[in-house]
Amino acid sequence: MGYAARKRLAELLEDAEREGDFSTRAEVPADALRIRVDGVGELPLPLRAPVARKLITQARQARFGRGAETLSDTGVRDTWEITPDRITLSGPDWDRALGDALDGVRHALGLPPTTALRAEPHALLVYGKGQFFLPHQDSEKDDSMVGTLVVSLPSHHSGGELVVEHAGRSVTHRASRHQLTFVAFYADCRHEVRPVTSGYRVTLTMNLLAERVRPTDEDAGGPLADLAHCLTEHFTAPAEQQYSYGPPKTTPPNRLVYLLDHEYTQRGLDWDRLKGADATRAARLRQAAGQAGCEAVLALAEVQETWDAVPPYEHYDHYDHYGEVEHFDDCEDDECEGECLLDPDGEPGAERRRSGDFSDYELNDLIEDEINLGWWTRPDGTGGERISLPVAYAEVCATTENKDLTPYRSEYEGYMGNYGNTLDRWYRRAAVVLWPRQRSFAARAQADSEGALRELQGHLDAGALDQARTLARSLAPFWGQYGSGEATAPHFADALRVAVGLGEADTAAMLVAPFRVEALAEEHAPDLARAAGRYGRAWARGAVGGWYGTVGAYTSADRTAWLESLPALCTALRAADGDGEAVATPLVESVWQATRQQLANWLAVGREKERQAGLARLGAPLAHILQAADSGTADTIVTTLRGLPDTALECLIPALRAAGRQPRAIPEGAPAIGAFQALAGHCEERLTRVVARPVRAADDWSLSPAGACGSGCDLCPDLDAFLSSRSRKVLEWPLAQARRRHIHSRIDLAGLPVSHTTRRQGRPYTLVLTKTDAVFSREREARVRAETDLAWLRENGPARQSG
Repeated sequence: MGYAARKRLAELLEDAEREGDFSTRAEVPADALRIRVDGVGELPLPLRAPVARKLITQARQARFGRGAETLSDTGVRDTWEITPDRITLSGPDWDRALGDALDGVRHALGLPPTTALRAEPHALLVYGKGQFFLPHQDSEKDDSMVGTLVVSLPSHHSGGELVVEHAGRSVTHRASRHQLTFVAFYADCRHEVRPVTSGYRVTLTMNLLAERVRPTDEDAGGPLADLAHCLTEHFTAPAEQQYSYGPPKTTPPNRLVYLLDHEYTQRGLDWDRLKGADATRAARLRQAAGQAGCEAVLALAEVQETWDAVPPYEHYDHYDHYGEVEHFDDCEDDECEGECLLDPDGEPGAERRRSGDFSDYELNDLIEDEINLGWWTRPDGTGGERISLPVAYAEVCATTENKDLTPYRSEYEGYMGNYGNTLDRWYRRAAVVLWPRQRSFAARAQADSEGALRELQGHLDAGALDQARTLARSLAPFWGQYGSGEATAPHFADALRVAVGLGEADTAAMLVAPFRVEALAEEHAPDLARAAGRYGRAWARGAVGGWYGTVGAYTSADRTAWLESLPALCTALRAADGDGEAVATPLVESVWQATRQQLANWLAVGREKERQAGLARLGAPLAHILQAADSGTADTIVTTLRGLPDTALECLIPALRAAGRQPRAIPEGAPAIGAFQALAGHCEERLTRVVARPVRAADDWSLSPAGACGSGCDLCPDLDAFLSSRSRKVLEWPLAQARRRHIHSRIDLAGLPVSHTTRRQGRPYTLVLTKTDAVFSREREARVRAETDLAWLRENGPARQSG
């Protein structure tokens, strides 16, 4: 039902299209205009070559915009320009002639009769032989600018045609030799000036500004009742899915996004300045929305489509637009080894990815599409705001399909073996976005979570508790997706404050759930404590679990930095009114469980340098955890650490050193003091035993066994026997390739001081294992580290500092 409603709505709006086009042309007698240029005087019309050459002496090289830059490049735009401050327009009939022309332009372009056009001079341009302007779009230089008016002065020249295109159509305009030629077009239309082949082409370019002159006629006629019925059906039927897999949805769409045909800027997006058919369709949608109880706003959409596409036959094995050969068939050179299929970056591929004009490529199937709204107006029409809102398949509707418009960017990927022959196309389109008035808060909250929180807090401040609760509950279906992420982390304080004020445990939990633990800071402690006091310890533990995430899951690099603030946060929580301990305790426990898992992972690494570096990095986080822990949690942590193998010293000593660098971080009488003292005593005992061990004899080449591999192979026992031997330094072992690889991997994973090479003689080849001098050097280095750490502990350790 949902798709049928959208399809019917698009058809109704297609029938309602206003008569109008994207470009129009008219001629006016040349004697209607008197034009004077500083340094040249009044220009006689038609223009002759000597006058045109005098104009060039007063002109500058014309520039053009690219993004935020203003550039000068004769390879893109080659013409001369005189600025409007040096031009005077007059004549007994000029104002009347221009006014009549603008009325005709307004009607021809399909602008609503509620607006009037005004022309503002922009530049006088002179094109000589060979000069041109490549295809481009005009920037909107004023909030009310809707298009461009080009007034060609009569002159004897050839070439220099003005070509305007939109939605797959193009119109070529040639200037009159005897009359003024007026050409008007919408600002988003791509257009070009082709090279002048003889004489001089001189034009006056003007910005077309649209201004409202009377209120919109609300009774515009048309099938408004049918449109309103389509809207009602759309917002009551379950949202259909783009693909058949997955459980069917039972809820209706949140909005309808009707895509318009033209491009607009943020400054130019206004109900009164819509272009051509967009104006009629948007007006009727807006009126139908009123009948259906919906709100409507204007938005800017970024659209990307990926098509299965192939180039036209004549392009095969030819040079592309940039002079590089395209490859479509397998190379027949047996010695090529794919070199002909490498792009300039050395990546394999049948054709390099490139940008260009692919309008003649054949589109087969639409593989994927994506629409995002990046800006929309407010419902009252005052101003707008930047948003980021993906649009679902069931929410999109358009009379003109994207493929029938001209993309502003295209990229083609040729066949790559497993994928390719795809054409990516990007479009910028405006849209009318509608939603039921009763769902207005939720519809806007999906795009602006910060604004939603501000509105909820406003209702709470005004004492409208029931209204705040009702609105907050409406966020539940999407808040986990749209209210989370790094960009919204600064809004945690707002969400927490609203959660406390609502007084509903489930709704409060929903509001704070999307945030990550890195968002928590000392400043949030009062509200966190109040929330825990209001909703209970089970609520607080569940909230902390959601903020921290699954133990062992990937965490951002900010997690380690955030741990530095954990002790201060927990101290503030315990001092706040409410039940701060209900948050502090599960917070420390969650952090400890994740750190404990990391400890276990690093202790299992056999490669010594890698293991040492990983364990050392956990030292400072472990110190912060102990500083933040209560007495029970601290005792649990210390008990666990004492049961770890000697290699855990590679983490415990860095933790004690980190605590020693910040002695003031531990308040007087804090549980951490006893925890660090207990750890220091434990480490001192272990280090003393390590230092007391006898030095390895010069002929002792024994190593700890690598252990069983778990697969039950017959190789690992023989490997362990060789490793455990005091006297055997070399083992020559005839093994097949797969069995050699197994031994290679066992040695590398365990980080053993054993070299392993293959002597490629006989069958099978012989694997040669040789114990290296690292058997002795590693032990010497470990003893030196133990002696150094023991000396530091006895001099500066926590147990000594307390005395």
